[in-house]
Amino acid sequence: MADAVRPYTRALYEVASAQGVEGRIGQDLALLRALWEGDPDFAQPFITHPLVHAAAKEGVLERALGGVVHPLTLNLLRILVRRGKASLIPELAPAFYREQEEHGKALHVVARTARPLTPEARASLQSHLAEVLGKSVTVEDVLDPDLLAGVELVVSGRRLDTSLRGRLDELAAELKG
Repeated sequence: MADAVRPYTRALYEVASAQGVEGRIGQDLALLRALWEGDPDFAQPFITHPLVHAAAKEGVLERALGGVVHPLTLNLLRILVRRGKASLIPELAPAFYREQEEHGKALHVVARTARPLTPEARASLQSHLAEVLGKSVTVEDVLDPDLLAGVELVVSGRRLDTSLRGRLDELAAELKG
């Protein structure tokens, strides 16, 4: 599916970059992915159903997301629905982040947490990581209740685990041998 989504995210990135809204679009796409994966029985069957007319799907998207996501994001959703490619929606965020990284604009960091990050905590984490890494950073927060507490960061494929679950696993490994 990565190949199928790439032309869409490449075009979206180019327009977003020209308008200086890459960060906002990245947040929108992360929100869409969370909505898609958070309740698969809610939106997915309707948005991907082949017998539901595209105009009906677009109307629902407009009413539900019109005031929430950037118009560029909403336009991309309309295009995907019209072309019968709504199943690509959860793939948009990772592909968009890859575009940002390839253009040297920002590093994508996945922050796995036991509880949702507050906007303040997210902004603080983002600014601290940008300072430490010397680059602009986009943070995608992913809920993982198994972590118990703390955060696990994944940056460019490297994992930094400061979660309570990670520390407990390290302690268990030390005790075993």
